[in-house]
Amino acid sequence: MKSSSTGRPGRRPETCRARAGKKRWPACSIEPTGPTASILPGLAHNRLTPAPFSDTLTFLHPTQRKNMTTALDQLKARLGEIHDLRRANALLGWDQQTYMPPGGSASRAEQSATLGKIAHELFTADETGRLIDAAALEVERLDPDSDEARLVGVTRRDYHKARKVPAELVAEIARVTGQAVDVWAEARAQSVWEPFAPYLEKIVDLNRRLADALGYGDKMYDALLDQFEPDMKTAEVQAVFDALKPELIDLVRQIAARADTNSDEVLHREYDEQKQWDFGLEVITRYGFDFKRGRQDKSVHPFTTSFAIGDVRITTRVDRHFLSPALFGTLHECGHALYEQGIDPAYERTPLADGTSLGMHESQSRMWENLVGRSRPFWNFFFPK
Repeated sequence: MKSSSTGRPGRRPETCRARAGKKRWPACSIEPTGPTASILPGLAHNRLTPAPFSDTLTFLHPTQRKNMTTALDQLKARLGEIHDLRRANALLGWDQQTYMPPGGSASRAEQSATLGKIAHELFTADETGRLIDAAALEVERLDPDSDEARLVGVTRRDYHKARKVPAELVAEIARVTGQAVDVWAEARAQSVWEPFAPYLEKIVDLNRRLADALGYGDKMYDALLDQFEPDMKTAEVQAVFDALKPELIDLVRQIAARADTNSDEVLHREYDEQKQWDFGLEVITRYGFDFKRGRQDKSVHPFTTSFAIGDVRITTRVDRHFLSPALFGTLHECGHALYEQGIDPAYERTPLADGTSLGMHESQSRMWENLVGRSRPFWNFFFPK
């Protein structure tokens, strides 16, 4: 995880999880795209009416929930608490990749593991299951595509999936990926592989354990692919790649044959970093990015993360001797952010505000980056500036 075809603010979402047909679609994590990205649906926040409780982090006692009007109200309140924990964890991840001093890495990994475990245990508790079942009875006569029915269906699928995964595994995934992100950044800066290798090995092993816990049929990757493209199987992806491969090979050969006829020298001149930054901000302002509900910062690798519909953050990197990374990184992440900022506020603090799929999310980011940002009309307008 929201938006219509463009994800522009103010449009009622038509491709969010509430409108994804009869099926429920798990979260599209557009949290940090490096090693700290969420693995389980919604773990790092991978969004109906705000639940009636204090803005402070408090857990409603079961007797308080009983005083609420319906089981659906009680379920929304519980999901709101879980949402808050996950978004707080996402904020820790954003801070780690933007402003946190290197010395905080080890402690931050433990903090992330603790919050991830607490949120997972709260979500997978028996009480959550009872609330889902009770709410399902309340909405069974409603249109299956109504917001209320979709919320229950979405939550039920997430719940049964999450119940398969031990809380300790969730914590370990958060811990190891949290440790890995700064090691990866340092290794990248030095162009060396060895320091990061053992962390990648651990991450691969943890993902194998996650796949085993979730269960799969023919291919282990089916269990992991479902986190990003719901219900899709590895064989389906392979069929798509097999169909594209011959055409892509031919296209690459044609491009290579003409490589000397076009020069990209203009992209590799020296460009003032602040001017690159300001130009990117000017473009995404015209795209419709709402700076009252978002901001941009620098990071080693660009990413988009959302802590609320009113707080969507993007990052980019700037290379003084290469124009492309800052500009196209900003345009790409702005596409993700427009998707997030375009979510109906009524879905805040519920699973309905998560992305339909990673493919849908990437369609928006790449549309603004490539179909718009690399088009002739775009440059006819912006090049004189």
